[in-house]
This record gives sequence, C-alpha cells and structure tokens, in this order.
Amino acid sequence: MSVPLRLAPAGVRGQEGFTLAEMLVALAGAGLLIGLLIGLVASQSRFHLRNEDAIQASQIARALSDGMGAEIRGAGPGDLLLATSDTVSVRVDVLRAVVCGSASGGSLDLFAYDSIAANLQAAWRGTALSGPYRATWIYADGFTPASGVSTAAETACRAAGADRANRVSTRWFRRTSGWSGGFAAMPAPGSLARVYGRLTYAIHPSDSEPGRVSIRRNGQEFVSPLESGAAFEYRLSSGAVQARVAPGDLSRVREVRLIGTGIGRNRRTAGRRVVYAMSLRN
Repeated sequence: MSVPLRLAPAGVRGQEGFTLAEMLVALAGAGLLIGLLIGLVASQSRFHLRNEDAIQASQIARALSDGMGAEIRGAGPGDLLLATSDTVSVRVDVLRAVVCGSASGGSLDLFAYDSIAANLQAAWRGTALSGPYRATWIYADGFTPASGVSTAAETACRAAGADRANRVSTRWFRRTSGWSGGFAAMPAPGSLARVYGRLTYAIHPSDSEPGRVSIRRNGQEFVSPLESGAAFEYRLSSGAVQARVAPGDLSRVREVRLIGTGIGRNRRTAGRRVVYAMSLRN
C-alpha cells in the first residue's frame, strides 16, 4: 500500500536554515558590535592616558613649587651666584649661628641655632658674616673656619645669654678658629654667621625622553620631562625682566622665574604650562 506524498506549503519550504542574505546581515551586525566595543575600549584607554599625563604634569608643577621654589625663595639677593637662561645658582645655608664672644688664640665661640640644607656640593662651602643689628652680609666663598663641639663654648655662650633654659644639646655650641683666613677682622659678639653651600638648578636635555628637557639639582635629575624651550628669567629691582644677568648686577635680582610646560610620558595631552615665580628673601 503506497503512502501519498504530502507537499509543504510554499511559505514554509526552506526555513530549516539561514539564507545567505541573513548570514550577511548577522555578520555585519556582529562586526558593528565588535567595532563599537573596540572604540569604547580605545576611548577609555585614551582617557586613562590623558588623565595619567595630566596628573604627572601636576606633580611636576608641585615638585617645582615644593622643592626648587622653597630653596630659591630662601636665598637673598646677595646669595645669587649665577643667573642665565638655563642655570641658576644660589648660596644655601647649611648652618646658622650667633657669635657669643672671642676665646684665647683668636678663636670664637658660636651658638649654632639652625641646621638647614642637605645634599649640597660637599667641595664647595663658604661663610658669611653680618655685624650686630645689620642687614648686610660679607661673603667669603670657599672659606669655612675650623669648628668643633666644645663644652667651653657652651659655658661661654650660656653666660652670654644663649639658651639659658637649656633647651638644646651641647652639639650646637662650637669653638671655631681660623677666621683671619677669610675675613679682615674678627666678628664682634652678637654677629650672625652663616656656613653655606652652592645649589645649582640647570635645564638639561632629558636622558630618558628625546626631544624633552629635565631640571637637574646639583647634577641629579630633579624634574622630568618638560617640553623643550623651558627657560629661567629674572626680574630686577627696577622691574625689568632679563633672560641673563651679568655678575655685577646679581644683587639687583628680586625674583627668579621658570617658564616651561610639564608633560606626561604618554604624550597624550598638551601638558601643563608653568610660569613659576620665586621671590628672593629680602
């Protein structure tokens, strides 16, 4: 007995699989979705790199403010040693003391009331003196008197009125000698003495970022990177601004400025423009 053959309706025939057109549409949709996902990931990556660069540029500006700015602002007009477009050098105090009085053999007793800077050039030292109740300083670059902690100096300084309440240790009282090697006359009691070092900030081609520059502190990289073209400039007491100051005019400088652009290592942002002014101590 034969079974009659049943034919499927025309609208139902061929729906067991996908047509070529349907496959092409599905592939196009998948490609569009993948492209959107890749674009989103790339956009997030660019945002992350830009944000990272902006943070690093801000850190550079903060380092300039908290580091270099603080040290240069601590220098007075007479402490400036070199002022060019790419280098600024200043005297920075290592020790500050008051002269208590003289001792036998041409020695002086000092009460060293403050110890300040570190990481200065060890081979370069100097001493400055200011008479009692005077604002001017006499400098002797390259000279430091021989000095040592002394209980005799402590006794003399306390008798002269230095730290009667015994708030500091004996190491701050020192007997010094050899003043005639740097100054024409012995300092009078009540004079102020400063032992200082040389501090140099220089704009130098970056070792790690070709085409960029860094700022070095006494030869060591301090801030990096900056866009090329960064420079120092100087405002004088007359109000004039110069890119370089002659040695004879250094005492007229009242403000040191750094002009530059801090950038991130990813180079995904224009960076942060820095016009940083550092007024010298009066």
